[in-house]
Amino acid sequence: MARNMHKFEELTPWEFDQEKERASIIYIAAGPMEYHEECNALGIDPCKGYAWCLYAAEKAGGIVFPLVPFAPDGGRPFQDQAALRERWNTCKFGEYTRTPLIYPSVYSSREVCIPLYRELLETFAVEHQFKLCVFFGSHAPAGDIIKMILEEEAAANGIKPDIKPKGAVTGDYKGMRVLATGSLDFNRDIVRKIYDENGIKRISHGGLWESAINKAVNEEYYQEKYLDETIYPQHYGILKEEEAEGIVRPVKSEYKKMTDEIARTLFETTAERFTQAVIDEYSKVK
Repeated sequence: MARNMHKFEELTPWEFDQEKERASIIYIAAGPMEYHEECNALGIDPCKGYAWCLYAAEKAGGIVFPLVPFAPDGGRPFQDQAALRERWNTCKFGEYTRTPLIYPSVYSSREVCIPLYRELLETFAVEHQFKLCVFFGSHAPAGDIIKMILEEEAAANGIKPDIKPKGAVTGDYKGMRVLATGSLDFNRDIVRKIYDENGIKRISHGGLWESAINKAVNEEYYQEKYLDETIYPQHYGILKEEEAEGIVRPVKSEYKKMTDEIARTLFETTAERFTQAVIDEYSKVK
C-alpha cells in the first residue's frame, strides 16, 4: 500500500526532514469519539478535521500528526473529571432525551486536554521548531481550548491574538505561529445557505451538515439505515420526524435531504477555504 508522504507516522526521519524543509507546517486535528446520532461513525469529529488537514497538506505542504482523539465537552471552562463522572447520571437510555448524550462517547477532562494541547504546541515549537502549527479542533470544545490557549499566551505577552472574520484565531506560541480553527469557521455561511434552501431551521449536533461531511470523508461512515427504530435499538430514543417547538436534536426529515452534492459542497468548500488560510499564514512566516 502506497504511503502518504504527509502523514507523520508514515515518514522515515530523512523524509520527515525533507518535507519539513519544504514546508515547515505541522497539522494537528483533535476531537473525541462522540455520539452523533445512530447514523454516524463515532470518529466523525477528529476524522473530519484530519481529512481537512490532509487535504491542506497536499496543497500547501507540511506534515500531519496522527489524529488526537482527546477532547472535553462543554463550554469554557470545560468539564473537569468530576463533571464527566456526574454526567452519567443524566443518561436515559432508550427514551428520547434532550440531555447531553454520553455512551458510547469518550470525552477527556480539561485536566487532561489543556496540558496535552499545550505540550503538543511546545513540542512542535521548541523541539521540532516548526514555523507554523495548524490546530484543527474539529469538535467545538477542542477548537475553543486551542483558541483559549492562544488568547492566554497573547495576554501573557501583553498582546491580543488575531481573530479572523470567520472565527479562526492566529497567534504565536513560543516562537511558532499557530492557526487555531474549528469545524464551522470556514463553512458556516454554506451550512446556513443549504439549511435555508432545504427548510431546516436548526444546525443540530449530528444533523445534516455533520452527517454530510462525514459521508464525504468516507461514504461508509454515514449509515442512515440505523435510524430505523423498527430494526435497530435507539440509544437515546427515536428521533422525531419533523421539527417542532422544543426539539433540539436533528429530525429524520432533514437526513432525507442528504445528497452527494451537499456532501461534496460542504467538504470541498471547507477544505479550499481552510487551505487558503494555511497558505496565507505560512506566507507570513516562511
